[in-house]
Amino acid sequence: MKGTMPSLVFDQAVSFYDKTRADPEWVANAITDSLIKLGEITTRSRVLEIGIGTGRIALPALGRGIPITGIDLSRAMMAELEKKIAGQNHRVALVQADANGLPFRDAAFDCAYAVHVYHVVANWQRALRDAWRVVKPGGHLLVNYHDHEPRAVFSRMRAKLAEMARAAGVETRRPGAQSSDELRDELNQFTKTRVVEIARWHETVVPAQMIQGLAAKSVSETWLIPDDLLARLIPRVRAWAQAELGDLSNEIIEHEKFVWIISQKLG
Repeated sequence: MKGTMPSLVFDQAVSFYDKTRADPEWVANAITDSLIKLGEITTRSRVLEIGIGTGRIALPALGRGIPITGIDLSRAMMAELEKKIAGQNHRVALVQADANGLPFRDAAFDCAYAVHVYHVVANWQRALRDAWRVVKPGGHLLVNYHDHEPRAVFSRMRAKLAEMARAAGVETRRPGAQSSDELRDELNQFTKTRVVEIARWHETVVPAQMIQGLAAKSVSETWLIPDDLLARLIPRVRAWAQAELGDLSNEIIEHEKFVWIISQKLG
C-alpha cells in the first residue's frame, strides 16, 4: 500500500553520489543564483536545506557566505560534506533528522528548500507541510523535482528494468512523490505556487555505461531489487537496449533542465 515503504536512506550512495549527480559548473552557479534571488536570501537569512547530503547544492551557497542549516537521514552523507568544508569558515549546522519530523520550531527559517528529495520520502505530503511549518510568514519554500524526459534513453532503460522487476514480483516504485506535477498539486492545496525554469543543458552519455550504472546500483530504485534478481535482469536490459539502440558504445545526447517550484508564505 502506498506510504508503507520507509524513506530511502542514501548511506550506500556515499562512494559514488558526487560522481553520478554532479551538474555542470554553470548550472550549479545558476541554481545558487536563483536560490538566493527567488528565496530573497541574504547573509543574514536563516536557511534550511532538506536533504543536504554531501552538499551538492549547499556548497556554492556556503561559499557566498549564506548560512545554512541542513538535515538528512544519512549521517554518512553529511560526514562527506563535513570533510569538504573542514578548515573553512562556512556557517553550516548539520542535523540528522527525518523530513517528516523537522526538529525546529514553527517559523524558524526565512527560506527552506529541497532539491530532488521528496521522491524518496515516505509520507511526503506530510513532509511538505512540515517544511511549510518551519518557514516564517513572508518567507519562501523552494522545491525541485528532477523530471526525466520519458523518451530519454536512461528513462527508457529504467522503465524497462522496473517492468522486468515487477514481472518478477518486485516493485521499484520509490516511496515519495512521482512527479513535479504531483508535488505542485500538493503544495497548491495550502499555498499558491509558481514554476521557474533555471537552466537547460545537454549531456553526452554512453548506453553501455548507463547499464553498468544500473548494475552497480547507482540509482535509488535499483536498491529495491535483490542483488541476485538484478544480476539476472541486467543482461535482459542490455539485450533490449541493443535491439533498440544498436551499438551501446555510441554516444547519445540527453537533455536536462532544472526547475524550481516556488511558494511564499503570506501573512
